[in-house]
Formats: sequence, C-alpha cells, structure tokens
Amino acid sequence: MPRLDTPTTIVVSLCFLVHLAYRYRQKRSKHLPPGPTRWPIVGNALIIPLHNQHQFYKELGQQLDTKILYLEVPGQSILVINDINVAQDLLEKRSTIYSSRPDIPMLADVVGHRTFFAFMPYGNEWRAHRRLFTQYFSEKSLPQIQEKSLDVQATNSWIGALSTSMTYGLPVQRQHDPLIHFAERALGGSAAAAAPGRFLVNVIPWLKYVPDWMPGAGFKRLGKEIMKELVQLREEPYQAALQMIDNGTAPPSFVSDTLEKIRDQPNFDPQDPYVKQTAEQVFGAASDTTRGAVSTFILAILMHPEIQRKIQQELDSVIGPDRLPDYSDIPRLKYLAAAVKESLRWNPVLPTSVPHLVSEDDEYMGYFIPKGTVVMSNTYAMLHDEKVFPNPKEFDPGRFIKDGILRDDIIDPESIATFGFGRRICPGSHIALANLYIAAASLLYLFDFLPPLDADGNLVEVTMNISSDSIGSEPEKFDCRIIPRKGKDAHGLLKDYMGTDPM
Repeated sequence: MPRLDTPTTIVVSLCFLVHLAYRYRQKRSKHLPPGPTRWPIVGNALIIPLHNQHQFYKELGQQLDTKILYLEVPGQSILVINDINVAQDLLEKRSTIYSSRPDIPMLADVVGHRTFFAFMPYGNEWRAHRRLFTQYFSEKSLPQIQEKSLDVQATNSWIGALSTSMTYGLPVQRQHDPLIHFAERALGGSAAAAAPGRFLVNVIPWLKYVPDWMPGAGFKRLGKEIMKELVQLREEPYQAALQMIDNGTAPPSFVSDTLEKIRDQPNFDPQDPYVKQTAEQVFGAASDTTRGAVSTFILAILMHPEIQRKIQQELDSVIGPDRLPDYSDIPRLKYLAAAVKESLRWNPVLPTSVPHLVSEDDEYMGYFIPKGTVVMSNTYAMLHDEKVFPNPKEFDPGRFIKDGILRDDIIDPESIATFGFGRRICPGSHIALANLYIAAASLLYLFDFLPPLDADGNLVEVTMNISSDSIGSEPEKFDCRIIPRKGKDAHGLLKDYMGTDPM
C-alpha cells in the first residue's frame, strides 16, 4: 500500500477538518431536535451511561418534556425516539432513508464481525441474506418448525436445542449438549459487543483506533477472543450439517433445505458464505431473544402466584387432563396471551432495539436530522409510558384483556417489543412468538413455579433484577422451585420426549 508523504498527509488532514467544520456549522445553522447541553469536542459523551441506557433516555425525555432527543458524541449524532408514533413516522413511513444500520464499533471494528444480517447496512448484501431467511422461514414452514419445538421441549436447554435442530438439523443431547453450551458463550460475547453502552468504544467510536498495547485497551484483546469463538460457531455446525447432507442422513433444516433449493443455480457452492452466515444469524437470534422472553415470563409468574394460578386454570379448562398443549390451543388461551403480552411490555427483550441509520439529511416536525445520525427507538420508554400504561413497573396482564376479550385499542407489545420497525422488522417474528406461547403454555400446564427456600425452610423473596450487559435485556439468574402440578402426570405426559439419547 503506498504511503502518503508529509505534505499530502497535512493536506488530507486539513480537508478532513474543513469538512467536519462545515458539517458542524451546517448542523448549528439548522434547528436540531431538543437534547441536553452539548460540550465542546466531547458533546454528550460524558453523560451517556454504559448501562441501562433505555431508562436514562426515558428519564431524560421526561426532564426535557420531549419524545424525541438529539445527542452528540465525538464523530456521531444520535436521535432517540421515546414515542411509538414518531418511530412509525420515521422508521416506517420514511423507511427509504431510515432503513440502514450504523457500524457498531465494538462488534464491527474491534471484534471484526460484519456478517450478522440484522446489523448489515441497507443494500444488496443485506437483501441477499434476508431473502435466504424468508424463503425458508415463511408461514408455510411454521408447522414443521412447530413440530421441532414440541420434540425438544423436554431437553435441558430447550431454546438452544430448537435453534440447533431448526438451523442445522444436528442431533441434540437432551442433557448438557456441548454445542449449545459453547453457542451460549460465543453468542453472549457478540451480544455484549453489540450493546449500545457495554463498551465505551460504542459510545466514543474513535476509541477503536487505540493501540492494543495501551492501558485500558483490554476490550481489543477481548474482541479477538470473541471473534475466534464466533468463527468456530459459524464453521463447525455448518460443516457437520454438510457432512450429514453428503451422507444422505440430513433431516429438514434451514441449511439442508436452502442448499437444496439453490443447488441448480449457476456457480452453486455448498460452502456458499451467504448460507453459512445466514445460518449463524438464525442460530443466534433464535437463542438470544427467545431465552430472554421466556426468562422474563417465568420471573413474572414466579413473583405473582395469583396470576400463575389464573393461567393454569385457563389451561386446564381448555386442554383437559391427559395431553400436553399444542399450537392449536393457543388462540383459545386469552389470559395466557394477555400475560405474554404483559411480560414483553414489562421487560422488552430489545429495550432500545437495533439502531437505524439516516442515509440522507431529513426534516421532521421542523427539526433537522443530519445524514449519518444513529436512530434508537426506545421501546422501553414506549411501553413504560405512564399515560398509556399506568403504573408501568407493575406486572398486570389485565391491561390487555377485558371481559375475556383481548383489547385492540392499546399498543400491542408483540408488534414493537422485540421485532423492530419498518423494513428492518424481524422476519422471524411469527416463529419467535409461536415458540414463546407454546413454552409458556407447556411449562405452566405441567409445573408450579415457586420461590426458593432458605436454610430454615422460609420463602425467599424473588425480585426483578435485569441484566443490561448486552443488546438484549433479560433477568439475571434467579432461583426457583419447579414442582410437577398436583394431579398432573408430568413424567407420563413427557415420556415420549424424555431420555438421555440424542434427538
């Protein structure tokens, strides 16, 4: 690569500074959205927290009496939306210029991972990955996926087992599957890297240029470790799936079905990087978001035994005594639906969603929104708006049901809590919701969830402690007692699923 001489370097640097000065003056000459006072050079970098940003932005919006916030950090402008109507106006009605993604410095530059299509910029590469996803995970494939979900319900790690089977068709150990445990660790690292504030480099992007040897650069060494695990996670299960295909033993899965569909295309290659990368995204997304949603639901009913009993009464009346719930039962379980919706509202799985990027200068409500602005839709603020949801920190399924009928005159958390807005809405939302519902129904049909006991046999109070170390939000690990319900033959009902053999 040719090296720049000193005069050229000076000229390039001056041009860059002139460009920054021009953009700065342009923005200052426009009417920017309201926001906190910005300091010279550092902007708002010193006030943005590394944890619980969704709560910070909600409270800041209340202090400034605005649903739309503008902040700046060195080299980056940020727009935070605390209102669903504003989010729909910009991210849906103006999706042409609000559908790209910003680079997440820790994930994209430090870790070096750019192949999760959920984080890709809007363009042809993103379309190619999404097309592969939607061709397999369409509504017509839902029965097949539901069957897999029912098959793995009794595994030690149901969510990971479903992700493995659905994506790669690999056999799964019913207890302590090594791939599932490794995937949880590797995907946990990538989720932390993608979090808005888990690493300071995601708040101050220029820190990605810090040399590895400098004090405080441990995040760069961690990035290399995360990337090593992600490469292993992408390659090993994919190669195992290819081996089953070659042996003629591959069951239906995303990998086997997708490769079969594109086999007759010109330049077909079973090592197609798009198929491999999309499989990694499927595997990761199904694991992370579903686990967080199920954990939140269990914590909620554990803390509210009266709600747990009411759901169980509904389950008994709809399903009867001698079979497990199946997907055909879900439409009749109205109170369960209200409780699932409330759990998604109570603790949104993606509280600030995956950020969007403005690809052109825009104006909204008289405010100038500069090109290149990162847009964060704060679903937590939308679903904890006191005017829409009184006492929002309370868990109350009654918000969503009246006289046995689900309300349609209130914001539905299923539409915004997990799945995003506009052209970047999650294409697998129907699958994620179906799996969440069957998990909730099956668990409460078979088991009581009770608080733990201390050494003296006294009940230990269960509280809501949420982890915000990754882009998602899920409860920190909590203890509980899981006991077969009186009158339910849990072992008998699960006998077709139980065992120690691989599935």
